[in-house]
Amino acid sequence: MNKTSSQHYVSSSEGEKLLGVDTGRFFYYVQSGQIAKEPGSKKRGARYSVADILKVKEKLANRRRTQKTVHGIVDWIGVDDVLTSLQLDYRVYGSEVFLADLSYYAERVKRNPYVAFAVFDSPKRERILAYVSLLPLPESVILEVLRGERHETKINTEEIESYERKGGYTLLAESVVIDPDHPEQFSTLLKHLAEYWCEQYPDRYITKIYAQAESRQGDILIQKLYFSPREDLAPNAHMLNMMRPGASRFVRHFQQCIAEKRNNEPARD
Repeated sequence: MNKTSSQHYVSSSEGEKLLGVDTGRFFYYVQSGQIAKEPGSKKRGARYSVADILKVKEKLANRRRTQKTVHGIVDWIGVDDVLTSLQLDYRVYGSEVFLADLSYYAERVKRNPYVAFAVFDSPKRERILAYVSLLPLPESVILEVLRGERHETKINTEEIESYERKGGYTLLAESVVIDPDHPEQFSTLLKHLAEYWCEQYPDRYITKIYAQAESRQGDILIQKLYFSPREDLAPNAHMLNMMRPGASRFVRHFQQCIAEKRNNEPARD
C-alpha cells in the first residue's frame, strides 16, 4: 500500500498494526461502528477502512494527551452496581450481547455478594472499567452449561454456592468485560482476585475455573491465562486447574501467596 486514503482498505492484522492495538480491541472498534468494512466483503478475509482506522488512532492519541491516569477502586459488585455492570456490557458488545433481566443478576449478588469483582472509575461507582463474574457452582452444573445442555442464564440462583462451607470450590467464569479504553484494568482485577482467594486459604480455595470463549476478545483473555482446552465438552470450553503449577501471572501470584501462608503456619506437635 503506497498511500492511504478514504478509498483504501486493509486486512484486520494490518489494521491492528496501524492502530497499535490487539485483535480484541480492534474488533471492538469494528463492532461499535467506528471502523467500517469494505462494502461487499465477506466475514472471512474482510478488509477495513484505513480512513476510519486513522480517525480512531487520532482520537486515541488525543485522549491519551488529555486524559489523566485512572486510579480506580476495586470492590465487589453490589445490588446497586448491577445496572452499572450491564452498561459496560452494552458499551463493549452493543446489541450483540444477550442478557437476562436486571433482577436476575441482582438476585445472584444477594445470594452471594462475592461473585462479581469490578474496577470502578471513582468512589462514586458511576462507571465500571472492568469486571469479572465468577460463579461458584457444583461441577455438574458447570459441565451442563459448557456442553450446551442449558444456557448460563438458566442457572438457578439456588444453585450458586454462598461460600458458607469450608473446602474447595469450582467456579464458572461467566463473564469478563473490560472497557477497551482501559485494558490495563484486567491486570488490576487479577491481582486483587488472587489476593482475595489467598486470604481465604486454607478455609476456602479454588480448585478449578471453567470458561467459555464466546467472543474473539474472550478467546484472547483465556489464552493469556493459559486455560487448557476442554474440547471433550465443547470447542470453546476451557479449564484452569488452580491446584497445579501455572504459567500465567495470576496463577503464580495465587500459588506463591498460598506457599508463603503455608511456610508461616506454626509447626504442629
